[in-house]
Amino acid sequence: MKALLLLGCPEVPVQTGLALYIGNTLKAQGFEVICAGTPSAVNLMKVADPKKAYIESYVNIDKCIDQIAKGTFDVDLAFGFIHKDSGVQYLGTVAALSKSTPIAIVFGREAELLSKEVTESVDGVQVIWETAVHNPLPLKKKLDKISKWAALVKG
Repeated sequence: MKALLLLGCPEVPVQTGLALYIGNTLKAQGFEVICAGTPSAVNLMKVADPKKAYIESYVNIDKCIDQIAKGTFDVDLAFGFIHKDSGVQYLGTVAALSKSTPIAIVFGREAELLSKEVTESVDGVQVIWETAVHNPLPLKKKLDKISKWAALVKG
């Protein structure tokens, strides 16, 4: 199974740590983990995981969406890391074009508002949110309650 981590602008500190944490959890559960992001987000991930212990491959987020639209690439789970509207749009686009199960990881100062926005605009999405900016632990605790990510994959 394949899991995609969609990372937008990395201005909120918790994004990189949470992405690596989820990547580690997914890899331990047998997923191939791919990270699609903006150049800055991808570079932060590569610096934090130079031996690719958590993330197996990286791609530019626009190129990834183009490949999904053309039908040359797809995944089973798509995790959208959302702290502003563009994250909602990225996940919504992937969810509309892909067979994947969309999962929104919503954080930042506007997390509650954005979680409602993503719920209203992305079909079949599972939303996990917390008003987390610097401290990832409250959101990590919510993520830990989902013990098997494979259980969310569409049949």
